[in-house]
Amino acid sequence: MTVYPFNFVNRRGIPAIETSSVTVTTDNVVLCLPNRSFRFLNDKGIMLLRLNQAIPTGTTATLPIVFSVNDFTQPLTNVGGTPITVA
Repeated sequence: MTVYPFNFVNRRGIPAIETSSVTVTTDNVVLCLPNRSFRFLNDKGIMLLRLNQAIPTGTTATLPIVFSVNDFTQPLTNVGGTPITVA
């Protein structure tokens, strides 16, 4: 049985990770994060993402946005699972 009815999160502060590049393809917009970005992060809590690059003007508004790190991509979705698009 635990002493506290809650979990401690972000004990060392809120990490901020910055994108390293943005790539537009015919299928999606890829926001790249540096490899090993999450290596020393705790498994709970929140983090901040700083988008250093703007999505190029003229990009189709219906393209979904995905994050890429360590040759793995993850779509950006809202709480309901609907893909977040450029629009």
